[in-house]
Amino acid sequence: MALSGRKRKRVAVHWPVRLWRQQETAPVESITENLSSEGLYCITREPFKQGERLQCEIVIPGESFGSPEPFLRLQCRVTVKRVEHVHRGFGLGCHIEDYSLTMPQP
Repeated sequence: MALSGRKRKRVAVHWPVRLWRQQETAPVESITENLSSEGLYCITREPFKQGERLQCEIVIPGESFGSPEPFLRLQCRVTVKRVEHVHRGFGLGCHIEDYSLTMPQP
């Protein structure tokens, strides 16, 4: 049975993720539960609102892609599409609006 609204395959990866509201400087830190080319799901201790737009950074281990770099950073703009109350806090389903990949500086 297909889940409504899901077009892309989700992969269960557990990578560090940081979320920033537009006006805040301190990020909310979490770990991805799953990721697709269009979105991510993570659990935070801080509540967010559906429709909220956030800056996001996903830290990807370099070995995941055979990179000699220890990690890569995926900078994203995301929109919160779903908020769920879960036992560890708040589950966030976010849609990735756009992204860029940055490599560590030598």
